[in-house]
Amino acid sequence: MFVEEHRRHELRARFRALAEYLNRQLHTGRLDEWEDLDMTIPQIKTLALLEEVGPLRMGNIASYLGRALSATTTVMDRLVEKGLVDRDSDPRDRRVVICRLTESGEQAIDRFWQIGQERLDGLADRMDDEQLETVVKALEAIRQAEDELKRSYTSMQMNVE
Repeated sequence: MFVEEHRRHELRARFRALAEYLNRQLHTGRLDEWEDLDMTIPQIKTLALLEEVGPLRMGNIASYLGRALSATTTVMDRLVEKGLVDRDSDPRDRRVVICRLTESGEQAIDRFWQIGQERLDGLADRMDDEQLETVVKALEAIRQAEDELKRSYTSMQMNVE
């Protein structure tokens, strides 16, 4: 039993180290492209959230991102000024503000996700078909685990509200 736990701990540590290494390799070498986006990390996180979840109330955005409503409003003001997000009143309650990506916002977040894609293509080109299939299956397993984790968080949030 102890040997199995030790092995599992070792594998988790290797997994974390490799995931961090890959993340750094894909992003740190392209920092100039990140700068070209002319956005702060909170702005990018907000765009990514709206892309993933869809239109949201301002309070929900603050909650999702773990920020104060005032800080979220400031970030949203900048995104609206840049034409990346629209704010509309909820037709059911005019006091409620709904935020959604504009077409320019969708293009900006697409550009953000494209950073590193050329690097990934280069990595894939250096693997034979068998290696590439193994890597794809491993990444699909990671995605499935992440989806399950998200579902469990969502169900916990629903039980709290």
